[in-house]
Amino acid sequence: MASLFHVIATASRHISQKDRTSALKGTAAFLTAATLVSLILTSIAVLIVGERDWLSALILAIALPLILITPLLFLFSTRLIALDRHNRELQQAAREDHLTGVFNRPHLLGMLERELALSQRHNYNVSVLLLEIGDFSQLLDEQGRHVGEQALQQFADCIAEKIRESDLFGRFDGAQFLLVLPHTSFEDATRMGEGLRAIAANLKLNGRIQDDGTRPVVRISAKIGAASTENSGRNLNSLLNEADYSLYQNRNERRDKIVMPDD
Repeated sequence: MASLFHVIATASRHISQKDRTSALKGTAAFLTAATLVSLILTSIAVLIVGERDWLSALILAIALPLILITPLLFLFSTRLIALDRHNRELQQAAREDHLTGVFNRPHLLGMLERELALSQRHNYNVSVLLLEIGDFSQLLDEQGRHVGEQALQQFADCIAEKIRESDLFGRFDGAQFLLVLPHTSFEDATRMGEGLRAIAANLKLNGRIQDDGTRPVVRISAKIGAASTENSGRNLNSLLNEADYSLYQNRNERRDKIVMPDD
């Protein structure tokens, strides 16, 4: 019990105005119900006992919950609501990339491991696409960190809008993202990769302000490597290594499979 009160007291540091508003609404609802119950029970007692000063009894029945319960209930519920919100924020931060809002690498790899285990049990294919923003280092050198972060955010949003609800998508490393496609063959994955590459090619960013006051239009290209349990088996490292090797080939050999040459 002491540890519970310690945790609740600690949560007071994270209380927001929204938490106080939610606590106030909850407190008002609880007190309304408590007052009604108190009035009913007091009325029954007055009728049974025959109390002459029934008005004072009813006023006391209303005043006691308001005076005794309201302050304690409000403070307690405020801290509980703040604690719950803070815990949800921590859980969200543990699984999401802080910049793009998609899954981060540890959470994504954990989900991929579970998906591979399920695919082994139920005998279905899992494919992955390793997506990379082309020439990202050059983009940072020429346009700066701010434009680079915008590129990551828009790229992640663009891909997330086009995938299925059952797909898993997250930031893998730097300018690389990993897309996990359950129940998807290698052929279907490569076809989807080509579609995503074409969509990413239409993204445009406002570049850094130049000396003449203009902002150049910056385009994003995607390099994509694919792998599937059809060819690589259901070992996590083997699958990722195959996707990384495919990305390496597409990046350096500029093949027209998965990643087509830039126009």
